[in-house]
Parts: sequence; C-alpha cells; structure tokens
Amino acid sequence: GGDGEMANSLGFFVQSAYLQSQLAMAYYDVRDYDSAHEHFLALSEREPYRLDHMDAFSNVLYVKDQKVALSHLAHRSVTVDKYRPETCIIVGNYYSSKGRHEKAVQYFQRALKLDRTYLSAWTLLGHEYIEMKNTAAAIEAYRRAVDISDRE
Repeated sequence: GGDGEMANSLGFFVQSAYLQSQLAMAYYDVRDYDSAHEHFLALSEREPYRLDHMDAFSNVLYVKDQKVALSHLAHRSVTVDKYRPETCIIVGNYYSSKGRHEKAVQYFQRALKLDRTYLSAWTLLGHEYIEMKNTAAAIEAYRRAVDISDRE
C-alpha cells in the first residue's frame, strides 16, 4: 500500500532531475528528512555541479548530523560558485555543525548580502544567534523571516 506504490509508479519518472528536485523539496517541506535525503543524494550524484536546492540538502545533512557529507557538499559548492547565496548557506551550516557559530553567522550574513529576501538565511541566522545567547539579534532575524514569509 501507500507510499511504496507511489514510489514504484514514480520510479521511472525520476529520470528527470527536475522531478527529482521537486520530490526532494516536497519531502523536505513535510520534514521527511530520510526520503528527502535519498532524493537529494541521487540529485547531487546526477548533477554534481548543481547548487539549486542544495541549501535545503545541507539543512537535511545538518539535521541528520552527517558532518562528513556536509563537509563534502560545502567544499564542492565553493568550487562550483562561492558567490551563490546557496553556497553561503551550505558553508554556514557546515560551520554551525562544527560549533563555530561566529563563522556560521558570517556566511549566513553573506548570503543575505547577496539576497535580502532569503527566508532560510534569516531563520538560520536566528538559530545561530540563539546558540550564541544573543537573544535580541535572534528575535530580529526571526522577525525578518516572518516579514518575508508574510509577503510570499
């Protein structure tokens, strides 16, 4: 029943990188990190130079505490394009996973310099400020995230 059948009927469709990324993001959005991980992994193996949605993949790796995979993704992203906001998020997550919160903040702020409306960058920045016990800055970052999500 259920999900198994859907996965089987979709099996041949997932030839498409576009569909694979949509599935990965759908699982990510409902917080099914194991299924999201599976699709993101397939996607990154299929398109090693891809940065689209790889910031979400880095969040999954962070949540699943896969530091080595996160390190590889960060290194690869910097090699592909270190000026993409997604790369800044990925590298920020890498530093956060190592407990280097000041460095993570630098990268999340860099992502926001490149794109002020980057919702997850504001959210992740808030999380880092919480880790650093800077409640006022965290509240401000979360407030920005809420403002953006209200506009979308």
